[in-house]
Amino acid sequence: MPSMLQRLTGKATAPAHPQLNLVELRRWCEQSRPIFIVGLARSGTSMLQVAFAQHPTMFDIANCRETFIFLRPRQPFVDPIHFPTRAYLKGRPNLMALREWVESYEAEFGELSEADSIRAFFYFAGNMVYPGRHPLEKTPGHLRKLELIFEVFPRSKILVCSRDPVDVVASYRKRLAKAQADGEPPEKTGWLDKGVDEMIGVFERFTRMVNEAIPAHGQDMFMAPYDWLIDSPAESIEAICQFVGMEFVPTMVASEATGSKAEGKSEKAHAIQKRASDAHKVLSAEEIEKIQRACEPWLEQWSRPGVLG
Repeated sequence: MPSMLQRLTGKATAPAHPQLNLVELRRWCEQSRPIFIVGLARSGTSMLQVAFAQHPTMFDIANCRETFIFLRPRQPFVDPIHFPTRAYLKGRPNLMALREWVESYEAEFGELSEADSIRAFFYFAGNMVYPGRHPLEKTPGHLRKLELIFEVFPRSKILVCSRDPVDVVASYRKRLAKAQADGEPPEKTGWLDKGVDEMIGVFERFTRMVNEAIPAHGQDMFMAPYDWLIDSPAESIEAICQFVGMEFVPTMVASEATGSKAEGKSEKAHAIQKRASDAHKVLSAEEIEKIQRACEPWLEQWSRPGVLG
């Protein structure tokens, strides 16, 4: 009997695969209960994705892959192949099957809209890659696309990650130094190469976008400060589970989970561990004081966990 993938792609001796159905796509997305992790980069977004990937109802994503799907809806369907998106779908065969499925529809009916392209991506993932589970995705920059997220998935829950701004800048700087030491080219490290003034602008935009979204979507947004997560992982994750309406599972904060090194498999999950701030090692006293002074009006909101509306 042909596999589901064979039926979808029409390969081998499978019967003609069912054509992409926009009504079905939209109905599936309306009924899904996805979690999207957004906010400041270097603020615990990966920790949260790893934690919720351990929940039996969510996409069990083995590695932290940012798809940028709401910022680049057509990315899965065009070359060059975006490696994190391929990994999110657990490999090239699944990505190619997704493309064939969408291309067969578009050859007859024309290109999907941005919203339906996103729906097709998650529908495929939710039925062929992570069957029976709800979408889980983390891309910090998707904070800019909350309106589109709620258009596609009306029952979305948004986890907004924040962190002490001094530690964020320090984390950028340490990550940049490591990337340069590893020989990564400038085109791959440019997003990390930001001065203090540029980072203060990032923090200002982050705060503005969060506050602009609160009137319409605050009841579905949860501020998850980094320090809160690492100080009490079990209690923090349990509180987030209550917010999204799911049962807390202890393995979500387990110290490690082993697996194979194959693409789409994690060798070791990231434990949520308390780490002391070492910003003073990479930032001068003057830089630290400047960041603290500029961000002081926002710190109370950033450090207060809970529902935003």
